Amino acid sequence: MNSPGLRMLSRLAAVLLAATAAAPGVAADRDVNLAGLTTSVVKLYVTHQPWSARQPWSKEPTDRRTCSGFLVEQGILTNAHCVMDATFIQMEVPGLADRIRVERVAVNHQVDLALVRPADEDALPPGMHPIAFGSLPEQRETVVTIGYSVGGRQVSFTEGVVSRIDVMPYAHSRQYNLLVQTDAAINPGNSGGPVFSDRTGECLGMATQRFSGSIGYFIPVPVIRQFLTDIEDGAVDGIPYLGIQIQTLENPTLREYLGMTPGQSGVRVAKIATDSAAGNLLPNDVLMTIEGRQIFNDGRIPFRDSSRIGLAYEISTRQIGDSVRFSVLRNGAPMEISARLTERDYHVIPMQPQYDDPPPWFTLGGLLFRVVDPGYLEKDVPFNIRRYIGLMRGEERDIPHELVIVSTIFEADLNKGYDNTQENTRVLRVNERVIERLGDVPAALAAVTGRFHVIELDNGHVIVLDRDRVAAEEQAIRERYKIR
Repeated sequence: MNSPGLRMLSRLAAVLLAATAAAPGVAADRDVNLAGLTTSVVKLYVTHQPWSARQPWSKEPTDRRTCSGFLVEQGILTNAHCVMDATFIQMEVPGLADRIRVERVAVNHQVDLALVRPADEDALPPGMHPIAFGSLPEQRETVVTIGYSVGGRQVSFTEGVVSRIDVMPYAHSRQYNLLVQTDAAINPGNSGGPVFSDRTGECLGMATQRFSGSIGYFIPVPVIRQFLTDIEDGAVDGIPYLGIQIQTLENPTLREYLGMTPGQSGVRVAKIATDSAAGNLLPNDVLMTIEGRQIFNDGRIPFRDSSRIGLAYEISTRQIGDSVRFSVLRNGAPMEISARLTERDYHVIPMQPQYDDPPPWFTLGGLLFRVVDPGYLEKDVPFNIRRYIGLMRGEERDIPHELVIVSTIFEADLNKGYDNTQENTRVLRVNERVIERLGDVPAALAAVTGRFHVIELDNGHVIVLDRDRVAAEEQAIRERYKIR
């Protein structure tokens, strides 16, 4: 299923919890003894250097952060936002005199999870044991967060209750998945630390973010298990998508129009993305059940005894390549349809910012071509790009797979007269070739033997460059602006 609009998360104001120090805490009396589990909780020291969003060939200055992690069978589990864009990671382990070097093994930014391991596999002390996972907590269950929060150097314990379990946005990826809300103090530095049941002592998840004040969130076990199963083959495939937009059917007249009887419920297929894995689904189909579970008119499905949870839960807990079964009503006739889940994000502008790798780019005659991603839009959304936010591929005619723009024009004699009216504008065609992806730009340029390169933009403007002058002056422009 696709997520709501790209900028929805700005209204959440969630805070990621990497920090620069750790804090002591005193554990309250407990039904189970959690003190012994602290030997499996570590503190990570991360040097972080992201790529520049505006000059994608260069990096921003380094900074340092600390967060928490804990030992599981596969390695040390922590948050993706703790180790994103990391250039150097060390780990402080209880019982060891010195910090040890750590390497990243697998990262899934969609669900803010990462697995790291010591560079020396024999570095961990023999008394350090993997933490075992439990299941989803109950509402109002008391939970304890263990980690290295800001304010001191000792491990800290904070206690609270589970207030909500729902499909909610992840601050790191801006995508929706299962989260648990708690009033246990989840402070900067707690990121990546385990959350335990005060009743059973089982690990219920991992601290990840906070909203404000005492409202915090942790990643529950089903999401963690999906990640650990996914990486068993050594690759990170990610969270699956179906590639459709749905419309809720709480209006009775709309239900009647779609041929539904009073006892039926479901959601309408509003749009299907190009190249999606939606199988034989069609617009105006009514999805009534998924894997035998009723879909209510508000887009939720049964959860536990009498609760409901978002339909996306049934998708996101599966693996890419799995199939899901729907009971569908089409033109008043019931049928069964299966759809295979894939890894694509079907939005023209991806929901998730790009981490770790440099943003793709290409230059020609002082024009910087690039693909729009959320990182590029963090400070401002250029006017010419606004209408593409939230669009799925195929939702409108001629919508591309990637939104390729001329983001910047580095001034030179050969591009004289082209200015900010051409910047931050989608590239429609280059040398009469339609641009679907950034890779189409150099291919279109290489295919031309005539005098001009012609770049057509979606605001009606045209940029024309002399092909021989581009060849003669390209290197000088790159050197002038330190484009590497």
